[in-house]
Amino acid sequence: MHTLNQLRADLSRLGVRAGDTVLMHASYKSLGGVDGGAQGLFETLLDLLTPEGTLILPALSYAFVSKEQPVFDVKSTPVCPGVGYLPEFFRTQSPGVIRSLHPTHSCCMVGRHAAFLAEGHELDDTPVGSHSPFAKLPGLNGWILMLGCSPDRNTSMHGVEETAEPPYLLDRTERVRYLLRTADGREIERRSWQHNFTRNGTHYEQRYSRILPLLSADELRRGKVLDAECVLMRAAAVWQKGREMLLKDPYYFVDLPE
Repeated sequence: MHTLNQLRADLSRLGVRAGDTVLMHASYKSLGGVDGGAQGLFETLLDLLTPEGTLILPALSYAFVSKEQPVFDVKSTPVCPGVGYLPEFFRTQSPGVIRSLHPTHSCCMVGRHAAFLAEGHELDDTPVGSHSPFAKLPGLNGWILMLGCSPDRNTSMHGVEETAEPPYLLDRTERVRYLLRTADGREIERRSWQHNFTRNGTHYEQRYSRILPLLSADELRRGKVLDAECVLMRAAAVWQKGREMLLKDPYYFVDLPE
């Protein structure tokens, strides 16, 4: 069992600073045990960021909201189990957290920029559009933290793909109708295109770790936080360099299965 002082020291060594805006993907198990559990983890991270900072976690809900089950309730729709334990804990147990309004790719966040990041997400007609917290992060000089999980799971890369729209990405045959329920009980109807990752019957494997060699030393930091191998990436560089590569090679970030 690791101490919270160790956790704070490792996060600081990785490069997390007071006032940062951080979008975190995380594997709780990879840390190897933390005093205070998930609550201790979030309290330590938010204390390190200070009230001037902002913490964001993806709260993806595509496992529960679909064409067949099209209702998204911002208060009660849970986070997909495949996203991990921490986002659902953050959504339900962390004080002051707000959630953006999107049927499949919402985010939960707390801190200085939380309201700005959440505002208008329901206006997007794609999963990771220009109004999403993912897309707003570069403008806040923010960071993407992969805490013990593979950079292949970096949801921001879907937004990068949407700016270049490689052939495998979006299913343009039908916009799915969703019903979004707000925190005060209002209902909003929205239609959205869906990601496909399939072309001519073939499913493409996502290889977003390939962004790492494109980043410079000041845009990418690697290290261990407790037992977890971690990567901290400058969001603006991920979006810019990822898009540039996709315009050169639309299939750079995917593989065909063997």
